[in-house]
Amino acid sequence: MNPDRSKNGNLLTRPCHAALLLALLLGTALAMAEETNAGRAEAMRAECPKVAFIKRHHFRPPFGLGTLLCWDVFEPGGSICIYDPRGPDQEVKEVFRSDDGVVFDMSLSPDAGKLLFAWMKLGKDDSFHIYEINVDGTGLRQLTTGPYHDVSPIYLPGGGICFVSTRVESYQMCQPGPACALFTIDADGENLRRIEFGTLGDYSPWLLDDGSILFTRWEYQDKIIFTLQSLWTINPDGTRIRLFFGNTITNPNVLWQAKSIPGTEKFICTMAPHHQNPVGAIGIIDRRHGLENLAGLRNITPEIDYQPSRKPDDWEPGDRPFPWSYRDPYPIGPNLFLVAYGGPPPEQGGPGRYRLVLIDEQGHKAPLYEDPNISCFSPVPLVPRRMASQIPGAAHARNRDSLASNTGAFFVQDVYRGLAGVKRGMAKELRIMSTVAKRTNMRGQRAYDQDPLVGRGTYYVKECFGTVPIEEDGSAYFTVPAGRELYFQLLDTSGKELCRMGSVTQVMAGETQGCIGCHEPRSMAPPVRATIALQGPPRTITPPAWGAGPVDFVRQVQPVFDRYCVECHRGEKPEGDLDLSGDKTRFFNMAYDQLTERRLIEFYWLLEAPTGNFRPLSSGSYVSKLTELIESGHEGQVDMDDQSRRRIYTWIDANVPYYPSYEHTRPGTAGSRDAWAGPWLGALREACTSQGITQIGDADVNLTHPEFSPVLRAFKDQDDPAYQAALSAIRQGKSQLEKTPRIDMPDAKPLPYPQSFGRLFSGYAGP
Repeated sequence: MNPDRSKNGNLLTRPCHAALLLALLLGTALAMAEETNAGRAEAMRAECPKVAFIKRHHFRPPFGLGTLLCWDVFEPGGSICIYDPRGPDQEVKEVFRSDDGVVFDMSLSPDAGKLLFAWMKLGKDDSFHIYEINVDGTGLRQLTTGPYHDVSPIYLPGGGICFVSTRVESYQMCQPGPACALFTIDADGENLRRIEFGTLGDYSPWLLDDGSILFTRWEYQDKIIFTLQSLWTINPDGTRIRLFFGNTITNPNVLWQAKSIPGTEKFICTMAPHHQNPVGAIGIIDRRHGLENLAGLRNITPEIDYQPSRKPDDWEPGDRPFPWSYRDPYPIGPNLFLVAYGGPPPEQGGPGRYRLVLIDEQGHKAPLYEDPNISCFSPVPLVPRRMASQIPGAAHARNRDSLASNTGAFFVQDVYRGLAGVKRGMAKELRIMSTVAKRTNMRGQRAYDQDPLVGRGTYYVKECFGTVPIEEDGSAYFTVPAGRELYFQLLDTSGKELCRMGSVTQVMAGETQGCIGCHEPRSMAPPVRATIALQGPPRTITPPAWGAGPVDFVRQVQPVFDRYCVECHRGEKPEGDLDLSGDKTRFFNMAYDQLTERRLIEFYWLLEAPTGNFRPLSSGSYVSKLTELIESGHEGQVDMDDQSRRRIYTWIDANVPYYPSYEHTRPGTAGSRDAWAGPWLGALREACTSQGITQIGDADVNLTHPEFSPVLRAFKDQDDPAYQAALSAIRQGKSQLEKTPRIDMPDAKPLPYPQSFGRLFSGYAGP
């Protein structure tokens, strides 16, 4: 027996010896881990082919993905380069230099011989246009021109090209800057066609193996404005637009840059915020779990803390910006991806530049290439890809009459499928609605977050085309205008909304689209049965009795209140302190202000709106207090006729727009509608302050009948000089409004407004 061991015990019982051994073991483990990681990184790099990529400066923060094409966030400089990580000297070859401009993004031809890219020469026309160049740097040619931004080009089957463009000639709703949508051209740049008709924006198209185009679509049809930037597909001719994934996901706000992963049924994407630069985490999508199932979206870069969620309150965490993170994912193989990576942030020791990095689905990373002076983006492996088959444009040939009349058709097999609580026999009609593109840009000042102001609910001017019948078996087959952003509302026998479609769709001329029901699972197979609707031709839309067109509170709804309500509800002391007259207020009129302010109608302001599907029997006219008053006959005092009721229900269900147009007469004022301007307002505030009145509401001032202004009720004596000063001030406000009638008044003359869809706006540095 060793005497030392006998006396002192096992070496592991000695603290100093145990610590030493633990350190040796830990050091060995770390060394083995480092060796393993180094070996894994080397193996990842060994699988990487030649790569084309863009050198450019990182964009300064725009407002968000939706306004990236309009803010002056770009710096000149950079190039398109080819890098061979397997080459003996790993040289970088420059194929296009951009000293005086900036390259936005690019894609590769199927044979890997050409590159399509979007480039802007700064200081010339400040517009991005589409170019093509051979990968050896020869054959440069420009494919698009004009005062528009054209970006994100991809090759299509048959030689065509799809890209994103501001040629829609309309604007974003909640920020200055042009809207954008998908367009196509032939290989020679001719035959320009718009294929997607959304009113906000389309981004990052990618050609799928079946020949359809995967892209990110931004919308907010009566939903909260931050989260509806999800993935859709569309055929290259504009037919068969369909949800692809994530229309009810709130965290993250945005899914974009999605691409199919070869050899799998999965897709890679960038998970990003609504605001600031659209950079964030890298996600893997597996649609086999379902199109809205959170199990189908996994963050493989968890250091960027997006936790996929559908909870309404998670839109804010889903909007969290990570300025130095990931973007531009591109699959090399089933488990190897190229990305641009900017982290860690400079304050944590990062370089303040984006580099090219390889990652796999398990989150392992391997550095690939970086430039010490400029960022690197948009890596594309120079590997041929089998071109998808061209999808026949058969939809156009099926219905020549619809093609000639610029209409399409929809077929619904059974509207009751997916609508919990809606009993058979309740649904009688579908109301056909459209969100109207905005032709005027923001001028700086907002009212209710809008400019020009539309109303206290929707940001959109809404158009009602009319209704079509639902057959006894729940089926419907009807024609609709082609090339419009459309949505539908399910109505009961009195014209109240049973359920609202919370997204939008479209048809092309001659196309027929169909669905099983309203909120049925999209993976559901349709039952095999004959339907009544298909036994005849598609029904045509019956316009409302007051005429199809934009929903107009003053023209459509106010006459109902004038006929049935104002005898009691107007004047100096209206009954119930409720003024339902058409007298003008700061932005609207008395009836509109008081109905919305008191929540007598159900509506959604889009900063506080729902995030998921609209629940049946829970929205709009069906649950409004005003509807209860109407249907009860206001305790037997009012018997409103059917068409008058439908006027009101249609307005409520359109999410309470007030103005039927984006035209205006007051540029530079809040919402381009504000009637509170000029020295009279200061005089009014001074008179009110003398009476202890510190707050004046928008409807406290009656600019049609100043003596009826609610703010005057706080004055105890009409002979009081302060009362007379206040009344005199309001009369001056009335006179000023009459001299320049607002757009909701007779004789209004809309002012021309500047339009630009291909320049950059300056003066913005992010939210």
